[in-house]
Amino acid sequence: MPGKNNLKIRKFRPADLNAVRKLIYNTIDVCYPAVYCPEAIKYIKNYHSSENILKGDKKGCTIVLERDNRIAAVGAIIKNGYITRVFVNPKFQKQGLGRLIMEKLHTKALSTRIKIVKLDASPTGKKFYDSLGYKTIKKTFIKVENGKKLHYYKMKKWLRKSRT
Repeated sequence: MPGKNNLKIRKFRPADLNAVRKLIYNTIDVCYPAVYCPEAIKYIKNYHSSENILKGDKKGCTIVLERDNRIAAVGAIIKNGYITRVFVNPKFQKQGLGRLIMEKLHTKALSTRIKIVKLDASPTGKKFYDSLGYKTIKKTFIKVENGKKLHYYKMKKWLRKSRT
């Protein structure tokens, strides 16, 4: 199994777009059918379209985590402190990669004087964000096709600089 020496976090580049979109869609296909209806999955994929990935990067900062020179995780923070598009390849989940992405996004927020970060969490991701100290603001939903609902959690966290 590759060690942490084979991990690299860097800024997203437009040349990464296809790999990032494939990572996001694969993660959705593997992880979301247990909690979301097909209409909700379609909505989520549209939200994470190539066009929206590029727009989000222009509004803030998108980072990728490479493992053995392949993109294994992604995350973004918008200038207002909104974290979005955090996905880890299902093969590498529960190995600390999501935590590394979030730590880097928190550091980016603090470097721009953002002290409160917010995000929308899927039911599958909520426990992960809870473990990072996020607090649930409310459970809510978006109406999608055929009268179905996409349920999610609005969450936030107060950031503190580490004392080292």
